[in-house]
Amino acid sequence: MPVPLEQMIEELSKAEQAHELLSGVERRLVGGDSELEGPLRQLEQLAGSLPEPDTIRLLIESAVGAARTRSSIKAGSDVSRSRSAMEGEISSPRGP
Repeated sequence: MPVPLEQMIEELSKAEQAHELLSGVERRLVGGDSELEGPLRQLEQLAGSLPEPDTIRLLIESAVGAARTRSSIKAGSDVSRSRSAMEGEISSPRGP
């Protein structure tokens, strides 16, 4: 069943917003900034607005979990990987 255009646009918008937030988290981790809670909360809220099996949601949840539980070097690597995967999702949206 094809995805309606409006839904595709909304999903793409959320993916782009998540990508921007993940880029910011990645920069903060690399720079040693410990003020991550604000962007991580925004990412969690965004993930919560997506359906459970959504790839973008899974990438967000993975990155947020890594940022909260790992050393900044490992978390930065995990966040970078999620951000890169999200770029792939944005550049190849599902269409009819």
